[in-house]
Amino acid sequence: MQMLARRPSLPPSTAPSPGRGRWRLASREVAITAAIMVVYFLLRGIRPEAADQSVARSLALIRFEQRADLFWEVRLQQLFIGWDFVMHVANLIYAWGHYPVMLAIAVWLAIKDPVRFRFIRNVLFVSALAGLITYWVLPAAPPRLMELHGYDFGFIDTVHGAASNVHYFQPGPFVNDYAALPSFHFGWIALSSAAIWINSRSRVVRAGAVAMSVVMWWAITVTGNHYFFDMIFGGLIVAFSWLIVASLPNGSFIDALRRLRRQPATA
Repeated sequence: MQMLARRPSLPPSTAPSPGRGRWRLASREVAITAAIMVVYFLLRGIRPEAADQSVARSLALIRFEQRADLFWEVRLQQLFIGWDFVMHVANLIYAWGHYPVMLAIAVWLAIKDPVRFRFIRNVLFVSALAGLITYWVLPAAPPRLMELHGYDFGFIDTVHGAASNVHYFQPGPFVNDYAALPSFHFGWIALSSAAIWINSRSRVVRAGAVAMSVVMWWAITVTGNHYFFDMIFGGLIVAFSWLIVASLPNGSFIDALRRLRRQPATA
């Protein structure tokens, strides 16, 4: 969440005047983004299953966290697992507080300022490429699948398990159960929080943006879907992707980046 602490470099506001033109532009930008993300999910989903390799990598990660006295994920889940309503909320946040929220923020920002939307979208694309490489080269099993492979650390699968009380829609071609590292379930919500933060002056809105990432961190952990390191790695990839996009020479876009300090965004 370090990228939320200070104002990052972004283009100045160049949003078109209100009207049908703005809606058409926003619709086109969001549609292009969605189409490319479909390709991302397909490339992630077609990765051949490597269960043994994935479980071995997650075991190494668990051992590392244990040696560092950071293996607290299962303890955190056990604090809440007996509270049915609280776990139902956590399941809902995990299942429906991710892509629907990202879509809503994308539509809002594309309408508000297409140039800044493109910047955030490009960060998303760069991080997605890095994620695809990692998923193919370093597959890893999530906590919820470890018991299935004979390693019972006490995790309970509350979202995908038989006793789940929430429907998590995932089309078959998009599913990769061993794409746990990095966690973009957290990383991209952190990116969404950053998008809100740098496009609002409201303390209430900014506080809500930070809370959104904190709550998602909690929900991911108590539902047994990722280790802390998965989420940290996801956040770091997003942060580095942000720096890469901000530094790319791209004609008028880079000129806009240079003008940012003289033309701060308005609320």
